[in-house]
Amino acid sequence: MMKKKQLLWTNVNTQKKLTESLKNDEISIISTDTILGLLANITQKSFTALNNIKGESRKNPYLTLIWPKSKLYNFVDNSTITPQLYNFLEKCWPGPVTIIFKSIKNLPHFLISKERKIALRCPNHEHLKKLLKSFNGLFSTSANKTTNPAPIHINEIDLEILQKIKYLVIDTSKLLYKTLPSSIIDVSDRNIIKVVREGSYPISKLEEYYGTKFKK
Repeated sequence: MMKKKQLLWTNVNTQKKLTESLKNDEISIISTDTILGLLANITQKSFTALNNIKGESRKNPYLTLIWPKSKLYNFVDNSTITPQLYNFLEKCWPGPVTIIFKSIKNLPHFLISKERKIALRCPNHEHLKKLLKSFNGLFSTSANKTTNPAPIHINEIDLEILQKIKYLVIDTSKLLYKTLPSSIIDVSDRNIIKVVREGSYPISKLEEYYGTKFKK
């Protein structure tokens, strides 16, 4: 079954197939610049489908991938992006760092937390960046049920999850992928930068870029 669903990023037809399926609210698993991840359109239907695959009744939003960086302003109030924060984003995006912002008003509830926060990331993966140009944003989350660890090998992906996805899109036929997710920081309060999760982007390097120590 995995072979039937498997596509290579480098195949000339992959972008078209994946774009069409995502716009039809179908879910896929892809290789990224971090761990293997579930990918979905940022719609209510896709949000519900992700919850079903993950095996949870989730109220908080999933991470949203964007590219190019300018799409940030579709989700985040321009007035909250200080020169210091803008320079920081220029240094760490694209890359494996997820940033939680205070969102603009009137975004759909499935995109934001009850505190009106949204988690965004610009991935450093050329094929994924090309795909993202066709979308306002795409949901991303680890390719596992909530109670299970994230898969490192594609043959570790839960068979029940494989039955519910449209495609498995990978860089090569190799089985082994990265083990660390993105680092997550919260900049929604401009006075305090909080570390939510230490991942594949060193926090010390992010602090160096921002010019201040973060709260852990």
